[in-house]
Amino acid sequence: MDNILPTRTFSGDELETAINTVSPERVPLIENFLYEKSSLMIYADDGVGKSVLALQACMQATVKDAKVFGEFNVPDDSEVLYFQMERHPDESFERMKHLRTVIPFNKDNFALSVELQGINLQENRSHIEALLRVSNIVEKIKFQPKIIAFDPIYTLASSGLETAEACNAITSFFRVIQIIYNCTILATSHTNRGVRDPENIGKRVGQDMYGSRFLSAFFTGSYHLKGKADGVGSIWTLDKNSQKNLEKKFELFYDPSNYCSMTQFDREFSKKDRLNNYIRACKSQSKEFSFEDMRANSDLSDSVLRGYLIGYLKDLVVISSKGSRGKLFYKYL
Repeated sequence: MDNILPTRTFSGDELETAINTVSPERVPLIENFLYEKSSLMIYADDGVGKSVLALQACMQATVKDAKVFGEFNVPDDSEVLYFQMERHPDESFERMKHLRTVIPFNKDNFALSVELQGINLQENRSHIEALLRVSNIVEKIKFQPKIIAFDPIYTLASSGLETAEACNAITSFFRVIQIIYNCTILATSHTNRGVRDPENIGKRVGQDMYGSRFLSAFFTGSYHLKGKADGVGSIWTLDKNSQKNLEKKFELFYDPSNYCSMTQFDREFSKKDRLNNYIRACKSQSKEFSFEDMRANSDLSDSVLRGYLIGYLKDLVVISSKGSRGKLFYKYL
């Protein structure tokens, strides 16, 4: 194990360098959906299609300027290591065969593995074995993945996600993986059974993520997926967004002929376009605007907007005044 784990204690000059060089905002791997060194959970009832949706997102993430689900931009290509945690890999190969006919995909940035099937992270020996297997896989595929996906995660513990001990075994494994590879974790899981509906005997309501609070605490974001009423798509609802950079809600249309899911319509203007239009309009009116004004008129997340202000807008949008309580106002040059 000593030769696997990198040093992760910072002090003195090393600490100063880390503070000075850290990115002020999370780097997007898929804008408004998946970010560098973060962790995202996608969970749903059986049959909603979370596995093929996760697979599609990971495939599209391998190509720069791709639009994941036809909506979310990929600023730069990412290397992906995808762990299929149950069933034969032919299931994924069949889906990929159809998906790559309709979405961009770079096979050189993608690896699929079933080598963690059968691993029980609740056993110390298996925990160490799992880390060694991942290390060997990364050495074999010749790239360090930016995204490591696990679909689904309940198979990693013998008791499923019923206990805190099982969830802690899984999240401690994920934490070590992130420290070693500086990667993003993408995971899928199931909903729990919910509670009985007092107004509809035999029906359950209120399903949320299957697993203890220790599991949900690890993830920086999570989406609850539900099938659409017409049976040909999914509704994504954000229920955790600790980094304030994820899309709140969106709907996808599913094409069973090729396994592909896309937004049902093209937005006339992207959020970035809406921001640019707004601040240009303010300039034409000699009008100041606040951070909240920009966010409200573009629907961008806090994190993405902050990134724009220190990025491409750095020399175009400047602070023009400060309110009595410290609120900043800007103008567009």
